[in-house]
Amino acid sequence: MSTQTLPVAAEVPRASAVAAAPEHTRKARAGLAMSVATFAMAAASGIQAVLYLSRFGTNARTDGFFVAFALYSTFGVFSQSLRVTSVPLLVEPGARLSIRRFAGVLCAVGALVVLLTCALPGPLSHLLAPGLKDAGRSVTAAALPVLGVAMALQLAASGGATVLAIRDRFMTIAGAYMSGALAGLVAFVALMGSAGVQTLGWSMLAMSIVTSGWMLAGLRRSGWLAGGERAAPATGGPLAGLLRDCAAVLGRTAIYLMFNVLFVITLAFASRSAAGGTTVLSYAYLFASYLVAGTGMALGMSSIPDMTRDARTQAREAVAAMVPRGFRYAMLIVAPALGALIVCGAPLVHDVLPKSLSSAQVSTLRTFTALLILWTLGALLVNFLLPLLLALGRDRLLGALAVPLVLVHVAATAAGSALFGVDGAVGAFWIAPSLLAGTLLVAGAGRELAAALARELAGDALRFVGLAALAFASGWGIGEALHAGLAQALIAGVIGASVYLAGLGLVARPQLETLLRTVVVRPSPA
Repeated sequence: MSTQTLPVAAEVPRASAVAAAPEHTRKARAGLAMSVATFAMAAASGIQAVLYLSRFGTNARTDGFFVAFALYSTFGVFSQSLRVTSVPLLVEPGARLSIRRFAGVLCAVGALVVLLTCALPGPLSHLLAPGLKDAGRSVTAAALPVLGVAMALQLAASGGATVLAIRDRFMTIAGAYMSGALAGLVAFVALMGSAGVQTLGWSMLAMSIVTSGWMLAGLRRSGWLAGGERAAPATGGPLAGLLRDCAAVLGRTAIYLMFNVLFVITLAFASRSAAGGTTVLSYAYLFASYLVAGTGMALGMSSIPDMTRDARTQAREAVAAMVPRGFRYAMLIVAPALGALIVCGAPLVHDVLPKSLSSAQVSTLRTFTALLILWTLGALLVNFLLPLLLALGRDRLLGALAVPLVLVHVAATAAGSALFGVDGAVGAFWIAPSLLAGTLLVAGAGRELAAALARELAGDALRFVGLAALAFASGWGIGEALHAGLAQALIAGVIGASVYLAGLGLVARPQLETLLRTVVVRPSPA
């Protein structure tokens, strides 16, 4: 259940020293390596998720673990965002930081994470899970030191991936992530009988050790920490220079960190739910967040070079051209995936793994997934718009929005929890991300164009979500009339997917045809 995402070949400038192979050949190889690594990581994560559910189910102890795991997941996304935000600080000419100073920042942040999680697991567990009983909170406290070390190593791996990508060493990056995913899966299977609910934490630690070690070896082969020596030297002494470097790196990625901290806050309010509820919510969120990472974040990152070039001359036109197009392609995949989980995915898990989810928890998983639909829409837009605002050079605006984003979310979640309990807390999850998406849209496109784009995006969302709802509701109705149990879920899934694909010809023919051409027809070299 790794939260890592992979850098794409187009997200950083290519090192000028690497010019032996034709450019299109290098890009093709890099793209293939990233694709294979992504599928390997997804397969390992899926296997661990199924094994964890089938072995440990959902209860107060798994609730305690997933509170700690939410912190790990949040920090993981923050670590990966460094690939976007730190590259402009490191690329020559005009680097603001040397590679060695960048490594110093990562070491300082990693040391702070280890200190907090290893020295203060008890107080930190109370802060993260105020609603858990002592048995669940003790699991949180036990998981934090292991996951804290894994977080520090994952940060080191992300920093290594950033530097290796600048040097065009994508094969090394892909090998590191694939090896780490395999090591995590092997550790999970080996420890499942002895480590109990903490198995996933030890699996993440094993994955981080292998991934960071592989990255370290790649850095050594590619020139170690050389680069950026002509950057402006740090002034005011070593400590003052380190603090300024930390501010330069963390200030650019604070909005990513705060955006992902929102779920930790929601989970803290939801920890007052019945035993197993926190685990169910974590699974629903992980499913939705993987959809966002695999579509919105991936497309946003891969478009950074084009965004930067277009933004320099036609900023508003770049927003109008890229955001709606990317959102449609993302919704083409996201809408049916959420519909499938609600209608047939949750019952299938219950029927195939009866010890994992009770009938009541199937209903809870469906409810939480439905409540997360609006969050998913807002999160998609945020992940498209954040790279674009970075390309526009709006770093200070993004930094200024980080704290208000959290304050709005705390207020909305507290109000929702007070009015409607746990469902209200989860239902309020969409408010702050949607407000952030609207603010970013206005900042990037201007007020008038943003209003037109908002109407267009809302129409696209209604088309895809409405089609998915109609398709899978039809499948559920037919399945219920014909069979019960496992057969009903299978029939609902097959019919729902078939109706959705048929409906795409009516509501999204251009996107469907483009997608089919991309999959079926191999593009000629550029």
